[in-house]
Amino acid sequence: MLSRLGSEDELLEESQWIAAMISCWLDEEWPAAELVEVHASLGAAAGQAYFRLRQPEGGQEGIKEMGDLVLALAGELMTFDFWPTFTDAFSVSNKACEFLMLRQGCAVCCTSESDKTAIARYEAQLQQRPQTRDAV
Repeated sequence: MLSRLGSEDELLEESQWIAAMISCWLDEEWPAAELVEVHASLGAAAGQAYFRLRQPEGGQEGIKEMGDLVLALAGELMTFDFWPTFTDAFSVSNKACEFLMLRQGCAVCCTSESDKTAIARYEAQLQQRPQTRDAV
């Protein structure tokens, strides 16, 4: 089960976190400078899709189960142009769910040591960035 989000602000924060984690993962896996922009675009697409899928609509809750999220997120990402990347919609969807489970403290099968420490590396990157008031 996905963690319960208490507000739209929490959902937005988690969506932005997903976007950043996917972008960082792709940059680490395929570090070519010419791919940084497409990685950021793919991360943003994953974050936006996550937001849409989790958002309550018409009195109904958004997606609550991880298995449903993997499939729905992959479906949402099918419209992304994966040609310049070395990945696909299902791999990105699966990685986003792995990151969510790791963030929740779950044991995740078949993850590498690099995957297990990705959140800490991302948070360290955030600490090194200059703080700005007008961050988007």
